[in-house]
Amino acid sequence: MGNRLYIVGIGPGERDFITPAAKKLVEGSDVIIGGRRNLELFDGMDRDKLVIGGNLDEIYEYIRENIGKKSIAVLVTGDPGLYSMMEFLKRKLENVDMEVLPGISSFQYLCSRMKLSWDDVFITSVHGREQADLLDIIRKNGKVAIFAGGGHKPDSVCRQLAAAGLKDLVVTVGENLSYPDERIVEGSPEDIGKMGFGNLAIMMVRHKDEGGLPERAWEYVTHGIPDDLFIRGDVPMTKEEVRSVSLSKLRLKEDSTVVDIGAGTGSVSIECGLRCRCGKVYAVEKNSAAVELVKKNRDKFGTGNVEVIEGEAPDALEALPLPDRVFVGGSGGDMFRILEWVRKIPKEVRTVINAVTVESTCEALDALKTLGFEDVEVVNISVSRGRAVGGKHLMQAINPVYVISANKPEGVEKG
Repeated sequence: MGNRLYIVGIGPGERDFITPAAKKLVEGSDVIIGGRRNLELFDGMDRDKLVIGGNLDEIYEYIRENIGKKSIAVLVTGDPGLYSMMEFLKRKLENVDMEVLPGISSFQYLCSRMKLSWDDVFITSVHGREQADLLDIIRKNGKVAIFAGGGHKPDSVCRQLAAAGLKDLVVTVGENLSYPDERIVEGSPEDIGKMGFGNLAIMMVRHKDEGGLPERAWEYVTHGIPDDLFIRGDVPMTKEEVRSVSLSKLRLKEDSTVVDIGAGTGSVSIECGLRCRCGKVYAVEKNSAAVELVKKNRDKFGTGNVEVIEGEAPDALEALPLPDRVFVGGSGGDMFRILEWVRKIPKEVRTVINAVTVESTCEALDALKTLGFEDVEVVNISVSRGRAVGGKHLMQAINPVYVISANKPEGVEKG
């Protein structure tokens, strides 16, 4: 056993749910590593024990120095494949031979207590982490399991659901599962939001009408949401065809961090939010009426990963996390200062600018050149849309738009 690291799932917490295979493996180990509560399950066993707390680097160093010399078992609550430290150890100890022993997860345990099949459950976590897309996940899936705790306990999550209008839900919360003080409660988001919970909790969120989910405003995987689907006002909006080309030039990834400057109605922000499911979008807008429109469209399309920032660029950008994608839909006459802010970002940034006038296009191109951007490309988009007239169709042109794209290389800062 000595040359392998064993990752052992020990079930939801109570001793009775530890599998015989897990007991046998732990008994054959020289060293047991785990949380304090996990190690208490093996109090009667005379083995070296190392407690996991806020000391992951210490744990890593110990394993690295002793693997091959001692047989080491790392205990994880539930199953190693569900939000355990297994992934951390795999990343840090790439050359170590590991064997993973499954366990009964608290998720499985709660489903069994609910008599609920879980082959169609979407599983996520807000325990010690942000899940910006949580509202949209719940809107899209009939059953969602949420590992909760830390700063995101079930009651605070449910208050968030109720505030977002997701009231037609049944929420089941399992707390301290398998322990003598086990507690399982069920109710509406409003009901659960009034209760209090500890750190060992898992939620199951279901729609009352199991036959169907709420209709989504945009159910397709492609971008190009029709203009008339957005909530509109007296605020400029990037038109559908121009928006599609601009999004393509942005070259988004699922985990991109995007800043949309001059967000208007939020059409670009919303489309980015739908594409960047694991990322974040900051919609920066100085017009208070436009800010409200972006928020309404964000709620309509379920893009909880879009955060609206009211303010004027570039000053409003200083406090934001550093993006890897920047879209400039409106510069407010401060194009150079905005691009200067982008230039100072220490990583590579893909930047796309929309310009309507020849003067603003020249201004953007001059700034990109001066500031050392690379791979500058300009595309002029002229779109005409058919309009029915007397039983026939005439093509009606919309204003041509220059779509300018460029890369800010990693670490570049000139001038």
